[in-house]
Amino acid sequence: MITSLGRTFAVDGVELAWDRWGGDAGVPLLLCHGYSGSSHDFALHIEGLAERRPVLALDHRGHGASTNVGSLDAYSIDRLALNLIALIDDAVGGPVDLLGHSMGGAISIAVTLARPDLVRSLVLMDTTGWSFRPDDPAMAAMFESFMTGFDPAGGLPDLSSMEGPESALIAAATPAEWQRLKEVRSASFDPWAMKALGTELFTGSADRARLAAITCPVTVVVGEHDHPFVGQAAELAATVADGTHVVIDGAYHSPQLTHPAAWRAAIEAHLAR
Repeated sequence: MITSLGRTFAVDGVELAWDRWGGDAGVPLLLCHGYSGSSHDFALHIEGLAERRPVLALDHRGHGASTNVGSLDAYSIDRLALNLIALIDDAVGGPVDLLGHSMGGAISIAVTLARPDLVRSLVLMDTTGWSFRPDDPAMAAMFESFMTGFDPAGGLPDLSSMEGPESALIAAATPAEWQRLKEVRSASFDPWAMKALGTELFTGSADRARLAAITCPVTVVVGEHDHPFVGQAAELAATVADGTHVVIDGAYHSPQLTHPAAWRAAIEAHLAR
């Protein structure tokens, strides 16, 4: 299991933690984590994936081991995408297979639209091309109320009461040391990033028509019980020029943790496209 990132990249006033594994042959796979997460979300898979290709992972600004800026205007999807473009240009200098999980999917879409020359293919994992708002109106209202009322100056809130059924699956499927390190990484999430990015993700929406400009191979991977994303998966795959989708039975938002074999098979099948 990968336990830390060994490199940093200076960009736009922050230091991004990142690393690279595997040999030099093949198109690199770049793992782009989601909201409140970190590269640690893929730590149990990096070594296996790197047996066949170079693998890169990073912590976005305000997440994991990267710089916490401590201001709302330091965080937006477009800004995180520009940081990622700069990292790809510097560390790879050519196209990657880009995997974006949740918020990382929104970032990966932005990167692909801005710099299609840097993306050979795209995995959109448990994410959306237009709206992160929950299907349930009451749940959507709760998210919006929370984001409006949350004051990042007071630090990270306790969200343990919002844990769903996936939490027990993750606890059963992952090693205790991974879980301990996950708590450490999660505690370093910048509350200002939580406010800014959460507000952008959960209260906004994007024009889905823009996705037709994505012409590289795309695989949408989603857990069977991950709403609203599972309900959008087929349309998301159909909206891009060369898309397909895979639903992982029994999974929720993080199938790489709870259903690792099925997730790995879906990723390897995509990379063979």
